[in-house]
Amino acid sequence: MRKLSFTLLAMLCFSVFSCKSQSNMKNSLMETEIKNVVKAFAKAGEERNVAAYDAILHQNFRVIANQYPTPDKTSIIPLEGYVGLIEKGVIGGTKFDILFKQINIADHSATVLAHFKTAEGGGQLVTLLLVKNQDGKWQLIADMATQIKE
Repeated sequence: MRKLSFTLLAMLCFSVFSCKSQSNMKNSLMETEIKNVVKAFAKAGEERNVAAYDAILHQNFRVIANQYPTPDKTSIIPLEGYVGLIEKGVIGGTKFDILFKQINIADHSATVLAHFKTAEGGGQLVTLLLVKNQDGKWQLIADMATQIKE
C-alpha cells in the first residue's frame, strides 16, 4: 500500500511540474511574440511604413494622447487618424530602442509597459494593450505614451 501511495504521489508531482513547465513555455513563447509585435510597431513608425500596420494594428486600434492637440485636451485617435498623421509626417520617423519594463499576459490579452528610448536618452514611456485576433496573432489595440525628458 505504501508503494502504491508513494507511486501515486510521485506521479502527481511529476504531472504538476510538467503542467507548470508547459505553462511557462507557452507564456515565454507568447512574450516573445508580443515583443516582436511591439518592435515591428516601433520600426513601422520609424520608417513611416503604414503598410506594415496591417498586420500589427487591430482594426479598432486607438491612441490615447494626453495634452493633444493642446495642453488642456485629451484625444482618442482612431486607426485612420493615426495612420494619417504618420503619412503626413506629423508623427513617426524617430528611431527607438525598446526597453521592456513589464509584460502581463492573460490568455488572449496582454499589457506591455515599455520605454521607447531615443539616442539622447529621453523618449516615451508607452503603455500598449494587445489582443489576439481571430487568427491567433497578437495585434496592438491601444497605445498611450508619456513623454520622458532626458
